[in-house]
Amino acid sequence: MVGTRPEGCSQTEEALLTGMAGEGEQAAVLSALAGVRRGDPVAAVGCGRITVASLAAGCGVPLVDVATAGDEAAKVVVVGKAFDVPGALRLLAPGGRLVAIAADRGAAERVAVGAGLVLRHVERLGGQVAWSAVRPAAGP
Repeated sequence: MVGTRPEGCSQTEEALLTGMAGEGEQAAVLSALAGVRRGDPVAAVGCGRITVASLAAGCGVPLVDVATAGDEAAKVVVVGKAFDVPGALRLLAPGGRLVAIAADRGAAERVAVGAGLVLRHVERLGGQVAWSAVRPAAGP
C-alpha cells in the first residue's frame, strides 16, 4: 500500500511515484517550449485542458481547429501525446515550431530528423521528455 495518510497523496507525490508528470507540470513545460506570441496561429493536438487554456491565453486568439484546418495552418503545434506527432506534422507551417512529448532524447531526435525538423530543446518531464523543433522556412 502506498501512503497511509487518510487524505491520500498529492498530484506531485503521485507523479514522483509513477515517474509521470502531472497535467499542470506538463502544461507548464509544453507552453514554455512553445514560446507562443500574441496572434500566433497555434494548434493543440491531444493536449489536456490546462495546456489548451495556457496556449489560448498566450496567443490571444482562438486555437486552430485541428479537425478542419488545412495543411501548414499553424505557426506553433503542440502535441500532448507522442503517438499524435505524425498526424500533427501536416499542420506545421514552414518556419514554425513543433513541441511534443517523447520517451527519451533519442526518440525526440529520430522523430525530428525523420520529419525534416531541427531539434532545438529537450527537457526532462517525469519519465519522458518534452522537446521542441523548428521546420526550416520555405526558400524564396
